[in-house]
Amino acid sequence: MEILLDEMSTEIEETGIRNLEEILLKIATDYVRQGQVITAVKLNGEFYSEENQHDAAGILLTDIESLELHTMAADEIAWQFLENGVSQLYPIIESAQKISELFRIADEGEANEQYGRFLDALRFFLRMVDEVRGILQLDFSTILVEGSTVEDKVQVLSEMIGRMLEIQEEEDWIILADLLEYEMVPLLEEWRSILPLLKERKKT
Repeated sequence: MEILLDEMSTEIEETGIRNLEEILLKIATDYVRQGQVITAVKLNGEFYSEENQHDAAGILLTDIESLELHTMAADEIAWQFLENGVSQLYPIIESAQKISELFRIADEGEANEQYGRFLDALRFFLRMVDEVRGILQLDFSTILVEGSTVEDKVQVLSEMIGRMLEIQEEEDWIILADLLEYEMVPLLEEWRSILPLLKERKKT
C-alpha cells in the first residue's frame, strides 16, 4: 500500500491494523505533526469522506491500494471557519426552510431524507464552533451577544437539536416544521453576526 502524507511517501507499521478507520487513527496519532489536522483523504485515487460515523471501519486494509492525506495547521482551519462560516450558514438556513415546507405538504420521505443531511451539516457546524473555541482559546462565557453569552447561544442551539429529534421520533411533522421555521432559522440567523464577533474578539 502506498501512503502519501502531505505529498511525502510514508511507511506505516501495519501490524494489527484491519481497516481504513484504524490506519487513519494511527496516522493521525503517530505521524501527523503536532498542531496539524488531517483535512483531506484520497482513497485509491478518489477523495473519501464518511457519510456515517465509522463507515471507514468497513473498508478493509486489503482493499486499500493507495492512501493520500493532506494536513493543515489547526489554527489556520479555525481562522478559515471564522472567515467562511457565515457563507456556510446560508445553505443550512435555506435547507431548514425547504424541509419545513416539505413537512407541511406531507412529503415525509423527501423531508426526512433532507432533514438527515440538515442535521449532519448542523452538527458539523457546532463541532467546528467548539473546535474554534479550543484552538483559538476563546472564552464563550465572557462574549456577549444581545444580552446573552456565546456559551448560552451554543447551549440553546444544542438543546434545539435535541427537541427536534424527540419530535421526529413522535412523527409530529407539523410541530417539527414549526420548530424549523420559527425557532431554528432565527437561531441560525443569529450566528451570522456571532461568527464575525468571534473573529474580532480574537484579533483583539
